[in-house]
Amino acid sequence: MHSDEEIFKDTTTKALLQLLKKDIDFHEYCYQEIFPRGKEIKMNDNKNFKIYLVESGYFAYCLKNEYGDFGIISFVGGEIAINLIPLIKEEPEDAFLRCLTQVRCWVLDSDFVGRVLDENNQKAKFLLSNLLYTRKVYFKASKRTFMKKELRIRACLKEIGLYMGRVTKDKDFILPDEINNSILAQYANTTREYTNIIVLKLRKEGILDDSHKPWVIKKIDEL
Repeated sequence: MHSDEEIFKDTTTKALLQLLKKDIDFHEYCYQEIFPRGKEIKMNDNKNFKIYLVESGYFAYCLKNEYGDFGIISFVGGEIAINLIPLIKEEPEDAFLRCLTQVRCWVLDSDFVGRVLDENNQKAKFLLSNLLYTRKVYFKASKRTFMKKELRIRACLKEIGLYMGRVTKDKDFILPDEINNSILAQYANTTREYTNIIVLKLRKEGILDDSHKPWVIKKIDEL
């Protein structure tokens, strides 16, 4: 019986890329691309279904409701092999990736990836890794819905810090320049007005310095 950590260790983006590059047709079906900040990529696109392996930067994984409003479910970097885009093509109808930052990534043809994984008896392992990862993401997102609004904002800010923050020797967490009240509100599923109130409260408590870009979390353990 393997733990989730062992499965993730064996199915990294680096491991997948190394496997794919051994195939003579790799460069015919796979290429690198740089997406600008703000670009949106439809997830459930059967006509142009691609797999994206992030090399640098972050996607925001978003869902849109019937009114056209959207929220952020998670942020996606380069640590997971298939990055929330499973080969089984069962993403929600209104799911899309929005580039939070400039994103440099590999764009892979899904049929090519499927063939190579099949030929190397690796498809089940990578699919399991992807499904385990998405399960964790959706579990975290659903758990947040049961939190009170302030706790939700604080939890989301802490997650952003731990996932995307650059840690200094003083244990400050420097966030990407793109993190602001609007992004935090979309992630916490709260209004921007209420998020502003809580951000001001965190500033007064000395937990967050948002006086300039980038934001800095000064006391992450107090979130």
